[in-house]
Amino acid sequence: MYYLVSSSNDPYFNIASEEYLLKNFTDEFFLLYINEPSIIVGKHQNTLSEINLDYVEANGIKVVRRLSGGGTVFHDSGNLNFCFIRNIAANEDISFKRFTQPIVNALATIGIEASFSGRHDLLVKSKKISGNAMHVYKKRVLSHGTLLYTSQIGKLSSALKSNPSFFQDKAVKSNRSRVANISSFLPSPPSIEEFTQQILGHIREVNPNAEAYTFSKEDLAAIEQLQKEKFGTWEWNYGYSPKYVFLKDGLLSGKPASLSLKIEKGRIKSVELASEILSPELIDALSDKLMDNFHDRKDIKEKLQQFLEENELKSINAAEFLNLFL
Repeated sequence: MYYLVSSSNDPYFNIASEEYLLKNFTDEFFLLYINEPSIIVGKHQNTLSEINLDYVEANGIKVVRRLSGGGTVFHDSGNLNFCFIRNIAANEDISFKRFTQPIVNALATIGIEASFSGRHDLLVKSKKISGNAMHVYKKRVLSHGTLLYTSQIGKLSSALKSNPSFFQDKAVKSNRSRVANISSFLPSPPSIEEFTQQILGHIREVNPNAEAYTFSKEDLAAIEQLQKEKFGTWEWNYGYSPKYVFLKDGLLSGKPASLSLKIEKGRIKSVELASEILSPELIDALSDKLMDNFHDRKDIKEKLQQFLEENELKSINAAEFLNLFL
């Protein structure tokens, strides 16, 4: 087995590196990394229904869809992420407990008594300190998880405070749990850098043949390409969401309005708008304008502005109109 601690805090890079190590090697790996503030969405989730988009955009929080399933998690500089990549035999029984037990044992060495929960979480005194997810690729498995250490819990709650009532879909939903930082259970908590080395030290101790791995220039180039073409794109992070219907009530020039959008692969496939302000002819023109565009603030803002200008609808506030769509 090889081990490495990523020198990057870029979530696009670190999530891309997991896929790269999983799919381009036969060696086994243990990877540790810390991301800048970011939201990591499960593969089968509807991103927009999981996040507080206004808060995310206002605070420059990156949103990344990972390879594995499960729920959405928040990363920041107080959150240590671990990833095991192992080879598996045909029909081999794989479980979350198998991959989290080494972390439970590592935490025990510093006085933290954690237990495994049926939701794929690790708990300390009934509070979640780690969420885990898994992805199987051919005869290899990637199992990764979070370790909340000194994470800003308030920002976590704000970033993930969405309004799922706007969405009708069959996407996997996140289960919100009571969370806590590992540091809060330690009388004299070390820095997160020291904590990282403590976790790594235990893994190395129980895997005495493990060797350090450093990304080569070729590795870095391949990961950066994967980041550019997949993990850093709107199409993957938002557009990959399962099809859904977006429903929202609002106001246009002080009058009630109701919107329904059908979205497939991130693109608008139908627009239904009930409004006292816009005639049926104008609503049809709006639908044509928005058809096949991404359900994305930038794209919709541009199209709405064009629509208002082309039809000389100066009485409609553009910001109010845009708010109806997201």
